[in-house]
This record gives sequence, C-alpha cells and structure tokens, in this order.
Amino acid sequence: MLQRIEQYNATQPLQQKVRVSVEIEKPREELFQLFGYGEVVFVSKDVAKHLGFRSAGEALKGLYSRVKKGATLICAWAEEGADALGPDGQLLHSDAFPPPRVVDTLGAGDTFNASVIFSLSKGNSMQEALRFGCQVAGKKCGLQGFDGIV
Repeated sequence: MLQRIEQYNATQPLQQKVRVSVEIEKPREELFQLFGYGEVVFVSKDVAKHLGFRSAGEALKGLYSRVKKGATLICAWAEEGADALGPDGQLLHSDAFPPPRVVDTLGAGDTFNASVIFSLSKGNSMQEALRFGCQVAGKKCGLQGFDGIV
C-alpha cells in the first residue's frame, strides 16, 4: 500500500500528494522498513529502548538516518513528554501534561499520534503539534476510555 502511495505521489503536484504517517510501535525487525515511508514517523519508546536508546532525543538522533529525506521523526517518552527531529536538524521537545490522577493509559499512544497528526493537518508547527499531542494524551490518561476527551 505504501509503495502504491509513493507511485501515485510521484505523478502528482505537491498540493495533491498524499501525506503519509507511520508508526513503528513493536520491536520487530520486519517493521523497521517502515521508517523510510512516512513524512511523519512515530517510533515508540519500546522500540527505542529495544534498540539501546535511553531517551527520546537520543533515539531520534540515532534513528533519523533511517527516515526519508524531509521527514520528521517523533518519539513520545511517557511521563517525560515527547521529542521530534525534522529535516532542519532542530530537536524539539514538549513536556508531558499528566492528569491529577492517572486512571487509564490504554490508547494514550494512539491518542498522542492522532492529536499530533490532527494539529499538523490544521497547519500548526511541529512544536505546537507536539505540545497538543502531549496535552490530549495526558487528558486521556485521566479518563476511563475515551468518553469526554474532547
């Protein structure tokens, strides 16, 4: 599917290209080929730790060579927030926004990813998108399930 999108995009003007985001969530070697496909690539803390990295920033610097030219690599690190590294080489960071009481963390990572993508789709900067992703993921952790997240 991703290869078909690449073929399609090769024939389209910039405004009509499909933007792709991918997540490498599980530490399985066969998934690592996905690094090269997204304009926005999310790598999980689990994968980063599996590969020997001890922080989001360290992981981004160590893994950035795997993404395609012009891509942004993002790594959330739970209670430490999230970092992003883009083609300009600037490492961005957002602190976490923990709720007063953690109730349910299931789906917090997906909530973070979706919130970052949503924010970027609205034209926000990567710094704003990281912050928004951390805010919404933090709110989700204070809720059982997803009711009331928005």
